[in-house]
Amino acid sequence: MEENENLEPSFGEIVDLVRQFEEAEKLKEQVFFDEDNYEQIIEFYQENREYNKAIRVIDVAIAQYSFSSFFYTKKAEILANQKHFDEALALLEESEKLDPNDINIFLIRSDIHLWEGRHQEALDEVEYALTIATEAEDKCELYLEVADIYEDQEKYPEVVEALKEAIGINPMSEEGLNRFWFCIELNEKYDESVKFHEELIEQSPYSHLAWFNLGHAYAGLQLYDKALDAFSFVIAIDDTFDAAYICSGDVQYNMGRYEESINFYLDAIKLSKPNKELYLKTAESYEKVSDFAKSRSYLRKAIVVDPYFDEAFYRIGETYRSEEKWPKAISSFERAVKLNRENIDYLSALADAYLCTGEGEQALEIFEKIFQLDTQNKQNWINLATAYFNVENFRKAFQVLHEAEQKYEGSADIFYIKSVFYFQVGNNHEALINLERGLLVNFSEHGLIFDMDEALLENPAVLQVIEQYRD
Repeated sequence: MEENENLEPSFGEIVDLVRQFEEAEKLKEQVFFDEDNYEQIIEFYQENREYNKAIRVIDVAIAQYSFSSFFYTKKAEILANQKHFDEALALLEESEKLDPNDINIFLIRSDIHLWEGRHQEALDEVEYALTIATEAEDKCELYLEVADIYEDQEKYPEVVEALKEAIGINPMSEEGLNRFWFCIELNEKYDESVKFHEELIEQSPYSHLAWFNLGHAYAGLQLYDKALDAFSFVIAIDDTFDAAYICSGDVQYNMGRYEESINFYLDAIKLSKPNKELYLKTAESYEKVSDFAKSRSYLRKAIVVDPYFDEAFYRIGETYRSEEKWPKAISSFERAVKLNRENIDYLSALADAYLCTGEGEQALEIFEKIFQLDTQNKQNWINLATAYFNVENFRKAFQVLHEAEQKYEGSADIFYIKSVFYFQVGNNHEALINLERGLLVNFSEHGLIFDMDEALLENPAVLQVIEQYRD
């Protein structure tokens, strides 16, 4: 036997088969290919989403190989994906007559029932198929289908059990392990995941995805050192698996070890296609170590990937805010707001930047918009009152605080803010009354008045009142 006899056909060979078929069709000539060649032509068209052409090839193949169940099943699969369920079911009946043990028949039929919301019928198909399946690969696929059915019903404990069965049959099942991790993340059953994956690793110690899932489970339990150990095994098994570097970076970031997180993210960048989220993570780590220039460089890389990435513009603004470069901060925040006009974080950052440049009217306009978007957040009431006060609309400032006081009954911070405002407009009597009310509600928060106005540290009346309420 020659060495290359069992090799898969090259892409060029498949393209040549497709060309031969299309030329024969164009000339209305009869063509004769063996079954494998037809399968390759059909797969070529499927991969290129040329489903009508794929069906045409299947029809020609069926005319020549009328006793081959594969072509009936393949046509049923394509029609089912196009939601032509009745035609697909009829073809599956024909296919089952020819090969009653073809597991794909039951998988496609189950999918049709699932698409139509008939969960029990879908499950019945798979459960019957499990009784006749002999190949481990088929059994794994069937349990993955069971997981699909239960996931559609949001029965996540059953999803987990079905995935365990699939992985038990094929410990290297990429789909099974990826979906198991997703399901655990969704339900935060990290202890269960640790136990399962530790047992799986004993059976398959070189499964990088099992180690990867174990790392995620440890991270979910905030056992960060163990998570890093697990991810290091992933990298040792497959040093091209970029997700392991990203997750290691995430764990280091969560531990406050930002230099280490940067190193992992940079390794991931070398292995990955341009990825805006990865650039963002890298930028945030650089921001944490106050390397704002490098942070901006990675944020700009993210914007190249996605010119509408509003969070990147916002974070650029934050780096300029940290450097007190207010015009540049305002420009970046404005671009973020333009892309996402109702994001309160972006609007608040822009308003604060305007305040820092003395542009009180612009800040007030934004705080009014924020207040319209969310009246349930107490801080929005305080910000709006402060904005009115900054533009010397004292009546509106006190009106907003009065309404906030009624809405958030017993909030010491509102009394303290009113006290400071009354001092600043020269109404010492009302200022001291509100100071006392704040001290009665929560003495420990009284430092707020000094944060707002350091001059009050030298006000004898203020200090005397505070001493009266000190325990």
